[in-house]
Amino acid sequence: MDLKLLAESEDGGYQPIAGNRSRGLYCNDCRIVLQNSRPSSVDFIYIDPPYYTKRKFHGRGRQEATRPGALHFDDRWKGGHVAYLEFLEQRVRLMHRVLRPEGVLLVHLDWHIVHYVKVMLDQIFGIDRLINELICHYQTGGASKRHFSRKHDTILVYGRGDTYYFNAAVVAAPRSPKALHRARWSKGARISRQHTHKNPDDVITIPALNPMAGERTGFPTQKPLALLELLISAFCPPEGVVADYFCGSGTTLTAARRLGRFYTGSDISAAAVRMVRKRLRET
Repeated sequence: MDLKLLAESEDGGYQPIAGNRSRGLYCNDCRIVLQNSRPSSVDFIYIDPPYYTKRKFHGRGRQEATRPGALHFDDRWKGGHVAYLEFLEQRVRLMHRVLRPEGVLLVHLDWHIVHYVKVMLDQIFGIDRLINELICHYQTGGASKRHFSRKHDTILVYGRGDTYYFNAAVVAAPRSPKALHRARWSKGARISRQHTHKNPDDVITIPALNPMAGERTGFPTQKPLALLELLISAFCPPEGVVADYFCGSGTTLTAARRLGRFYTGSDISAAAVRMVRKRLRET
């Protein structure tokens, strides 16, 4: 295997790639990593791949493990959207292979290409395997004078099989004061958690990372830790394996570690992997 392993396992040794209880971090194209991964070994895959923005992204390093300008990726595609979709489809088919029968895949994208990718995922997983289309609403960015301002991303959630893990209780959201007042009026003083909380909606509002946030790594397009902790808590069993094959800033793996899940990840950028390794060691 032509793999460069850059993170130790918990016991100080090295784990087989994507083993059932792995904590591994790999620097390589995820296609190579997935081809060498064990089938049906992962419970939860989240990917935040390039968005087909036709831009080159540069990071602003704040960690010792990075140099200014070292954290970057190129989201320009020779061959257009056809080349992008071929790239992603090859890798998603391999992700389908490594998922357990009850496993789930979450693909985080925005308006540029998400509708094409949904059709592709329907073909790979089956049109009836869509569990959720989650909308991540954010309030950062500028306002447009030419159209409604674009203020959301989309996360497509697919299950490999008919059954999948979902823990509604752990991600239940507190009800509004008005709803609580109605519950107390109708149920009396003794009301249970099911009356004080509700299952979260499919529109998720989590504050974006501000420039001075302590969890900032300098990686462009970094996602908030709170978002990944919510998703993992909801869709990954307590001793499940979490994977992120475009791990970038390492938020998914960091969230998995904080929540006590096993994890494995990869990124093609050596600078990103060095930074993620440092972040995991400090978690």
